[in-house]
Amino acid sequence: MSQSQVAAEIDFPDGLVGLPALIRHRLSAVPDTALYEIVSNDDPTIGFIAAAVDNVKPGATEVLLERGLISEGEWVLAILAVHGEPPAVTANLAGPLVIDMEKATARQLIIEDPNFPLQAPVSEAG
Repeated sequence: MSQSQVAAEIDFPDGLVGLPALIRHRLSAVPDTALYEIVSNDDPTIGFIAAAVDNVKPGATEVLLERGLISEGEWVLAILAVHGEPPAVTANLAGPLVIDMEKATARQLIIEDPNFPLQAPVSEAG
């Protein structure tokens, strides 16, 4: 299954930062975009839109591999948010989601590095 056609049940055994009880999620590609939707099966009122981390910060996956924070073949997504006036889209690079599609599990990294900010601007070209 290609990343653009993904639809899978994914477990975050340790939950997400601030949401430790939300373990079971559904990951799906948003049609006709390079985005993904992650919706909690434990609380369907909670969901996120995410993008491949390399679409926001080219080369980020390679840096995380070199640092031993992820393994080859794992997907890394950044949760997107809208902030400010006028509204601007930002990506959480400090807390990316790492997904192992073979095991249907995921985890959230915590990266303390100014090159991986909490609110990285997302350009329209990204």
